[in-house]
Amino acid sequence: MIVIGLTGGIGSGKSTVSSYMKTLGIPVFDADESSRAAVRKGNACLQKIVDFFGPDCLLENGELNRPWVADKVFRDKKILKQYEKIVQDQVLVEAQHFLEEQKEKNVPAVVLDVPLLIECGWHTKVDSVWLVKVPKTVQIQRAMLRDGAMEAAVTARINAQMPLAEKERYADVVIDNSGTIESTKAQVTAQMHKLLGAV
Repeated sequence: MIVIGLTGGIGSGKSTVSSYMKTLGIPVFDADESSRAAVRKGNACLQKIVDFFGPDCLLENGELNRPWVADKVFRDKKILKQYEKIVQDQVLVEAQHFLEEQKEKNVPAVVLDVPLLIECGWHTKVDSVWLVKVPKTVQIQRAMLRDGAMEAAVTARINAQMPLAEKERYADVVIDNSGTIESTKAQVTAQMHKLLGAV
């Protein structure tokens, strides 16, 4: 079973690529979705976050106060790293379960869709690193449109991430998502043919 690690910056269109790969019948593990589930009420991961931050990180209903946490973590990189580690440890457990399940099903390939694939060191756990790339101006436009965010806020998030040029050094495959959806799909299909033959 070939494990593909899929990554890309904010607004790069990583979700577009992973959605298309699903249509090709390739199982996809979504780390973002797993991260959101990890911090929901009743999850052991949320209790670890409360132990770290204190009860102020919770809303009255017991759910995580995301804006409060975001304010704390983006002011201090050390706090961000500690917070990310709590969540990532849980996500890694989920990813390992996913890989075991897919291996039992004898599928030829799977995708780990992980925004921080390289930053977390997960690129060492996959067979092929795929980077979805667009110019920074396109990233900003798409993220503003998608999230309804101001340009300054999007730019700050992009600048806080590992530069795409640096990520490219780790990539086995670079998908240029700055053109049409058909162009992106054609690149993905061609790369899957290289890995598996007919898809």
